Amino acid sequence: MRHTDWTETPLPQIDLLNGYLYAADPEPTYRWLRDEAPIYWDDINRLWGISRYEDVAKVERNAERYSSKGAFRPLTGRDADSNPSMINFDDPRHLDHRRLIHRRFTPRAVARREERIREVVDQLVGEVERRIAAGEEVDAIEHLAAPLPAMMIAEDLGFGLDRWRDIKRWSEVTIPLGGGDRYMTEEGANCAFEVAVATSELIELRRANPTDDLVSVWTQAEVGGRPMTDGEIIAECLLVIDGGAETTRTVLGNTLWALAEYPDQRQLLRDRPELLDGPAVEEFIRWTTPILNMSRVVTEDHELGGQQLSAGEMVLLMYSSANRDERLFDEPQRFDVTREHNNHIAFGLGTHFCLGASLARTEIRTMISEVLERLPDWSLSEEHPPRRVPGAFVRAVEHYPLIF
Repeated sequence: MRHTDWTETPLPQIDLLNGYLYAADPEPTYRWLRDEAPIYWDDINRLWGISRYEDVAKVERNAERYSSKGAFRPLTGRDADSNPSMINFDDPRHLDHRRLIHRRFTPRAVARREERIREVVDQLVGEVERRIAAGEEVDAIEHLAAPLPAMMIAEDLGFGLDRWRDIKRWSEVTIPLGGGDRYMTEEGANCAFEVAVATSELIELRRANPTDDLVSVWTQAEVGGRPMTDGEIIAECLLVIDGGAETTRTVLGNTLWALAEYPDQRQLLRDRPELLDGPAVEEFIRWTTPILNMSRVVTEDHELGGQQLSAGEMVLLMYSSANRDERLFDEPQRFDVTREHNNHIAFGLGTHFCLGASLARTEIRTMISEVLERLPDWSLSEEHPPRRVPGAFVRAVEHYPLIF
C-alpha cells in the first residue's frame, strides 16, 4: 500500500467512495483520518483522501499543481472528457465559461430576484399551512426543501416554471451518478438521456429565438473563437441542475431536520431572527456540507502533509470532514446558529468557488425565515425518521414527514 505509516500498525482499508459510509455517521471515520492519516491512500479507489481543512484549502488554492481537467465529479469515469462542463476545466478555459453566466449569480443580481424568491416561498408555506389545517401529511422534502430551488433553476435555464417537477426529478436521479460508475443505474442512464433530449429541444428554440435565460446565453456565446456545441451546453445545464437544485434541497432538508432535533436553536432563531442575516445560514451550510467531496488530478510529483504524491494521481477533497475539523472550528460537532468563526469550505475555494453561492444563501434564508415565522413547532416522526440517501457525492436526505 502506498502510504507512510502514521501509526505503528498498518492503516485500515477505507473505501472513501462507499455511499453507506456517508449515509450513516461518517464522523468517527473522518476524525480518525484527520488525526491518524490526514493524507490517506485509498487503495480501493486509487486516490488520496484529504481530510483536514488546511490541506483541502491548500489544494483548492493551487490550481497549477492540482488540476480539475480529467478529475471526476467526483467520478465520471469513462466519460469525464466527452462533454465536460466548466467544473472539469482549468483556467483560462474555465474562466471563459464562468464569465458567460457569472453576472447572473452575483449578490447584486440575486438581490434583484429576492422578491420572486419570497413569492415562491410564500406559496409553498401557504400550501403547507393548508395541509396542516386539513390534517394532511407534510413531507419536509416534497413540500418545502425541493420545490423552491427546482423552480428557480427551471426559470433560470429557460425550461419554465411548469417544468420544475422535471428539474426536481432530474436532479434527484442524476446527482448520485457523480459518486462513480458503481452508482450508474438504468434509471440514471435513462434520466441523463431524458435531460439531454429536453435540453436539445430547448437549445434549438433558443438558437433561433434567444431570450434572457441561461440556455440563450450559451447558444449565442462563443468560447475559444467558436460557438458552444449542443453537447457542451447540455453539460452546463446538467451542472446547473445538479448544483442549483439538489444541493440547496439537501441543505434545506438537513436544516429542517436539525432544527427539529435542536429545538433550543430553533427557539433562538425565533427570538433573534436577525441571526438569519448573519451566522445562522452559514451554520446550516457548514452543518450539512451538501457536496461531500470533489477531486483534482496531481500535475507534478511533490510532497503534501508528509506523503509523496505523483503526477497523474487523484486527490479527493473531503469537504464534509474539513468542515468538522477541530483544528479550525470550535466544537465542530455542535449545531450552533450563533457560531461566529465559521469559515466553512462547503462552497469550495479559489477559482472553482461555487457560482451559485449567493442564490443558495438567499433561498435558504428566505425559506427558513418564513417557516419559523408562520408554522408551528415541528418534530420528527418516530415511525419514519429522516434517513440519508446512500451516496458518495451528496449528503441528500430521503423524504420524511414533519409532525406539527
